Order: sequence, then structure tokens, then C-alpha cells
Amino acid sequence: MPASYSDHNKPVHFKVSLATLGKIVCSLPIFATCFCVIWSVIFNFESSTKTHCGVPNFLPSISAAIGDLTPQRYVWRVCIALHCSPRFMVAIAYYSYHTSIHVGQRNELYKTLAALCTFLHICENLALIGLTYVSSTENHDLHEKFFILFMVCSLIYMLLTTYVFSWGRSANGRSILHTERKSLRHKGSLFLFNISIFMFAVYLFFRHNAYCEPYVYTGFAACEYLTVLTNIAFHSTAVFDFEDFNLVLAQRDMVNKLERKHI
Repeated sequence: MPASYSDHNKPVHFKVSLATLGKIVCSLPIFATCFCVIWSVIFNFESSTKTHCGVPNFLPSISAAIGDLTPQRYVWRVCIALHCSPRFMVAIAYYSYHTSIHVGQRNELYKTLAALCTFLHICENLALIGLTYVSSTENHDLHEKFFILFMVCSLIYMLLTTYVFSWGRSANGRSILHTERKSLRHKGSLFLFNISIFMFAVYLFFRHNAYCEPYVYTGFAACEYLTVLTNIAFHSTAVFDFEDFNLVLAQRDMVNKLERKHI
């Protein structure tokens, strides 16, 4: 058992488990999504569900729910701002988490893929910030580019992270732990569901634009919600991966430290 910071007469000013932090971070966009959609349906039904061709719908898209409507716009922006900052730290932490294992002769390739995962995670986070603060009504083209960047980075990140996680955790004949097996199973399942429901959402979007059928845009909106929620659920698997880690703010070296609870 390593010595704690207090053992060196250096007081710990702040400590929180990364599992707890992960739950808080993931709960913010879930709350924001549910609040914005429900509030829009109750108080802004007509304006949030109308489309360019005027067919009836009963669910708003996320862009419509968070765009120019208030208080939805403020709730969404505050929650996204609060949840994005810790995600940059988690993205960096994952590189250390993956590369803590040496996989043999192909270790350099493994470390490169781990670094690419971190880069994609950061890009996804930045794209989310962009599409949050540039609404579709303010600048539709830029909002659309941020959304495309978000989805491309998100899907590649989920696929690559699942592969890197599986490779590293089973390297050199290493026995995979129960929590690692659970995390890997959830990652694989959530990625497959996410890409499937997203492709169906794309189909419904183009079908609505081509034929303007009633309630097709509602189906698109429902698929959009599921795409967002499964993306959040994928990132929430960090709760399994970092369950033995704390985020510690101590006087030693005057920086944030990641402390392993059990060695």
C-alpha cells in the first residue's frame, strides 16, 4: 500500500473518486436532454415540433429543443459546460490507463492507437461545445459541421476504444478482471446500438425531407434521443474502468494527482 499524501505531512485539500465524478458528469447531459425535450413538449409544442413542410409531429428534435427556446437553451448550455471540463481530464487519463500495459512487440502501435483514442475523445468534446453554443438558427452550416464532426469522432472513438481496451486488457495472456469484462461488454453493445440507431435516424431524416410524411420526423427525433443517450452511456463505462482511482488535490507538487486506492 503506497503512502498517502497525508503521510508526508502534506494535507489533502480535496479528494473524490473518479467513479463518483463520472456519474456526476454523465448525469448532467442526461438531465439537460430530458429537461429540454419535456419542457419543449409541454410549453413550446407548436414551435418546437414544426418542420419546413408543416406535417404533424409530436416530438421535437434536440436542435429544436435547445436552439432559441428559453429556458431550455440556458439549461443545456450550463450543463454541457459543466460536464465538458472534466471530460478533457478523463480523455488524458484514459491514455495513461491504456498504456499502463505493455502488449509486447506491437506496443508502439498500441500506444499510437491509445493516443488516437484520446485525440478523438477531445475532438468529440470540442465539437459538442461548438454545436451547443452555435445553434442551428444562428448559423445552420456551422452547426451542421460541428454535428458531423461530433458524430464522426464519436463513432470512431467508440469503435477504436473498444478495440484498444480488448487488446490491452487481454494482452500477454493476462486474465481479464470481472469489471473489465463488464466494461468491455457494455462498450461493444453500446457501440453497436449507437451506430445502428444513428443510421436509422439518418434514413428517417432523409425520408422526411424527401416525402414529408406525418410523424416521420418524430421517429427521427426519438432515434436522435437514443443516439445521444447511448453515447453518454458509452462514456459512463469509465465508472468501471476507474473505480479504483481517486482525483486528489494536495499540496505536494501543487498539482492534481490520480491516486490508486489499491495496488
